[in-house]
Amino acid sequence: MIKDTFFSLPRFMNLCRKEMVENWKSNVLRMVLMYGVMAVVMVWNGYFRYRGTYNYQEDPAWIFLLVTFIWALWGFGCLSASFTMEKMKTKTSRTSMLMIPATPFEKFFSRWFVFTVVYLVVFLICYKLADYTRFTIYSLAYPEKDFIAPVDLSHLVGDEKYYTLCRRGLEFGALISGYFFVQSLFVLGSSIWPKNSFLKTFASGTIIGMVYFAVGALVSKVLLESGRYYSGGVLESKETTLWIVIVAGIFFALVNWVLAYFRFKAVSYTHLRAHETKA
Repeated sequence: MIKDTFFSLPRFMNLCRKEMVENWKSNVLRMVLMYGVMAVVMVWNGYFRYRGTYNYQEDPAWIFLLVTFIWALWGFGCLSASFTMEKMKTKTSRTSMLMIPATPFEKFFSRWFVFTVVYLVVFLICYKLADYTRFTIYSLAYPEKDFIAPVDLSHLVGDEKYYTLCRRGLEFGALISGYFFVQSLFVLGSSIWPKNSFLKTFASGTIIGMVYFAVGALVSKVLLESGRYYSGGVLESKETTLWIVIVAGIFFALVNWVLAYFRFKAVSYTHLRAHETKA
């Protein structure tokens, strides 16, 4: 019998362990997929970057690799989020999951933790392994080119002394908050459509995003035109705009995660009630 009605840390840790141990084959396959895709892309790009006779102070592949880091983070992150409620696909797996002696919050939070937080650690490991694969291959193929090196992720943010993906920390923060917002949409989509969650969320998100973009563009145009003769407004400050993006991204990500939890909780109670009625 469950003593805690909401959350128990030992029970939560057991759920996370159970999730990773029972599904180790599919988790390993997904890790290999991430590593394989990024390794192929990095090696393919390196072939075109290194085959000339040019000499560089910095590895010329770094620009592409830093952009790849963000694109892969977003792409694989959304795909990972779409697996959050994959155990709700069939009646058998749904019953098996819901009959686990834990609260709905613990079940949801354990799935969220694995596919959101643990994913980030796994992604970073796979990215670095793919990068070291590129580095090893081309260091052996072109031993005379001493500028070939593993990508330095500190170049994601920095000043203008060298190439960086984001010039300021606020820009990187806006990029990451945007990632969590988009990722949260796929978590929510997974709780609504357990089957084919990624495709359904992507399709509906694209349509809704186009509508929001059109409305946002219209509102921005009206605001900018109405304030064109005034200086010192909020819209003229890039830092203020970035802070608004960061706060809005985090806020709406939290909203989507909470909605996903309540959706999962409602489905859980409905299914358990129906199961008890049949029993």
